Amino acid sequence: MPTPSYSLLFWIFLQLGCLSFGGPAAHLVFFHQRFVQQLKWLDESQYSQIVALAQLLPGPTSSQVGLAIGYLQKGYWGAVLAWLGFTLPSALFMALVAVLGHQYLDVLSSNSFHSIQLIVLAVVAWAFWQMLRSFCKTVWQYALMFASALFIYLMPLSFNQVLVILIAACFGIWMAKRAAPTAAQSSTNTTATDTHFTAAHLLKHRRYAVFWAVLFVAPFIVLSGLNWLQPHLLYAANLSFYQAASLVFGGGHVILPLLHQDFVSTGLVSAEQFDLGYAMAQLVPGPLFSFATYLGSLIPMTESMLLNATLATLAIFLPSFFLVFATLPYWSWLMKQAYIRHAVTGINAAVVGLLLYMVLEMAQRHILSIADLLFIVLVIGLLKSKLPIWLSLIGSFLVYTAFLHFMA
Repeated sequence: MPTPSYSLLFWIFLQLGCLSFGGPAAHLVFFHQRFVQQLKWLDESQYSQIVALAQLLPGPTSSQVGLAIGYLQKGYWGAVLAWLGFTLPSALFMALVAVLGHQYLDVLSSNSFHSIQLIVLAVVAWAFWQMLRSFCKTVWQYALMFASALFIYLMPLSFNQVLVILIAACFGIWMAKRAAPTAAQSSTNTTATDTHFTAAHLLKHRRYAVFWAVLFVAPFIVLSGLNWLQPHLLYAANLSFYQAASLVFGGGHVILPLLHQDFVSTGLVSAEQFDLGYAMAQLVPGPLFSFATYLGSLIPMTESMLLNATLATLAIFLPSFFLVFATLPYWSWLMKQAYIRHAVTGINAAVVGLLLYMVLEMAQRHILSIADLLFIVLVIGLLKSKLPIWLSLIGSFLVYTAFLHFMA
């Protein structure tokens, strides 16, 4: 079928950005319904391979699937328009939340903030449980998860979480070398398929893959160098956003520990502002990475709140563009590399450990009574149900805030 126009591509993804509630897993279902079943831009095998490749890459899985679809349809500008349409609604909403929260934060009572903190804890605990079931299948993965959480607890270094992720990748590769060759070959054969994409520009863009890979690495060097030569929040904050999106796998929840360490632990953003923004990010459609838009609005990188929000949004999504442009033309080769998959397996186990540490730390700070614990269990139960997430979170917030006010 003929490729869509740029305006149609943007419009379709804008619709998805306004309607795709429920987080990355739900987004992939919406994408499948729209692009495989309805529009037939991809077949089942092609879509599954895009999802598999996105899961091998760090960053927001659903956003990377979306921009990959846009890239296959209309090249580089198609990817940009697909991302812009899918991200714009949530980014605008989160920027508005930051402005209003900055002005009216004092209006919320202590009971309201306590309810928000407990809801955030429940959401992170539920994300931890889901990722634990998905990413920890073997004894060494469980051991790596607990070791990662213990390392973060015992080693309060500014770069400890990044160090854990890098060590976990090396450990995953080491485990791959210990695996029997037959098992590695079997894993390769079951993962890679002979799916082919028909986009003509995909083959033409192979010559640029190294260029995009170099661009992916460049911000680490440039921003670190600039911040070393002339320390400035503009460089440090954008490096933190870029680094968070470049080193973690699995979606929006997993960047929480890194962003918390870089911005809350350093005092740039208060814990109350952080929890409020993260709670609100659960209520809007589109990518959870738009939480960076909210944080960027609160961080005084420049004198313009709008510019700060824009810079933070670009910094946290930019790695996805570089990685997709560099890898999609060579997706078939990448899917056959056992070491890459094992490195990702180790990283995923470590990321679960980072979430475990954050759950325990938040529980220690926020659970003040048996009622708080029961409320967290209730919220997790609502998240497991088929009720809309926005209804579950808003309803539980109103009920428990009223309960705390009545018990005061």
